[in-house]
Amino acid sequence: MRTGITGSSGFIGSHLTRWLAASGGAPLRLLLRNTGRYELAGAEVCKGDLHSRADCERFADGLQVIYYLAHENTPVNSDRDQPTDVRVNLEPLLNLLQAVERAGTRPHIVYFSSGGAVYARKAERVPFRETDACRPSSSYGILKLAAEEYLRLAADRGYLTATVLRVGNAYGALLPRHRMQGLIGVALGSLLQGAPIRVFGDLDNVRDYIHLDDICAIAERVAVPRTEFDVFNVGSGLGHSVAEVLRVIEECHGSPLQLERHEEEGRWLTDWAVLDAGKAAREWDWRPKIALAAGVRTMMSGWHNPVPAIPIPSSR
Repeated sequence: MRTGITGSSGFIGSHLTRWLAASGGAPLRLLLRNTGRYELAGAEVCKGDLHSRADCERFADGLQVIYYLAHENTPVNSDRDQPTDVRVNLEPLLNLLQAVERAGTRPHIVYFSSGGAVYARKAERVPFRETDACRPSSSYGILKLAAEEYLRLAADRGYLTATVLRVGNAYGALLPRHRMQGLIGVALGSLLQGAPIRVFGDLDNVRDYIHLDDICAIAERVAVPRTEFDVFNVGSGLGHSVAEVLRVIEECHGSPLQLERHEEEGRWLTDWAVLDAGKAAREWDWRPKIALAAGVRTMMSGWHNPVPAIPIPSSR
């Protein structure tokens, strides 16, 4: 199956691209705005922008599977300029969907949504299921949910099939200190540079952390759809507070961490988001294999030959 990827220069996208390339399966086509230094054996690099309908048509031509990971902004900063957030994050998807409809090729789209930003807050601490109410508390979550609905609409109208992956808090690669999403990668990247760890919001906020390898495993499985449209949580089912995560990192590091707190910037963040991934287990026989502490230790064990930190992506 000829496979396309948007957002292949981003955090999850770059890992998924390498994962699929290493599997030796379908040929890959990558849509990138900046192609100057990008090389991947066996991949077709398509220079273009999702804001261009013509570029979307060139990219989508002949593709059977499209992984959509293009997105800018984070839950922390998405509300600073909501009109711009819509233009840079929703319009590109709609351009691609229009290109797909015109092409008439009926591809399968795997869309990376958010397991932490779309669900409504609830008093009981029971992991979210896909059928639970959604009520995002940030522009980031609203646009992720809107994208899901546009994909459902397109699937209902018959010009594509779609699988939505509501992913928990991904980790598994070092990230630059100035990034505002990806606590573990940012924390370890900061430690490696000898810089304080920036922390947004409340230390008691609980999230579901899921390793990149586990994310790629389910993403690869759902490339062949079983239904016209479906949604799956991708998480561990275990909640860890920010304080607990920092404690794990500190124990692995062997010395106290220096923190730089930004509580006000994260005041709208939901306080608890843990995912029930039982549906993915039942329907795809997928279960996460990498526990949090083991994943952190593996990342730190590679510090002598670290993978270069991924910059904030252009996402197109």
